[in-house]
Amino acid sequence: MDGANLNAQVCISKPADIGADVSHMNLHKTFCIPHGGGGPGMGPIGVKAHLIPHLANHPVVSVNNDNRKNTAVSAAPWGSASILSISWVYISLMGGTGLRQATEVAILSATTSPSA
Repeated sequence: MDGANLNAQVCISKPADIGADVSHMNLHKTFCIPHGGGGPGMGPIGVKAHLIPHLANHPVVSVNNDNRKNTAVSAAPWGSASILSISWVYISLMGGTGLRQATEVAILSATTSPSA
């Protein structure tokens, strides 16, 4: 599932519940990080348990402390974690009620057309 715009799901549905085995989350669209601000690794990818053995490892930093063959798809195992504080503040300030309201507005905005 392409999680390019998860703000139409926050507090309403879960990718796993609708059948997604893999979902990428663009934090800049859903949780207010500037576009491109996180560097590599700041768009988390969630996978169901049966896919964990197939995840890429890194040549320098072993992921999950295993010895899988180097199958890295990125040059860096982590991005700049400091950028995540923006999302944390956004989520904390919005709270569950605010996040759900933002989701509802996102859905309405995406499904309504301007009147002629």
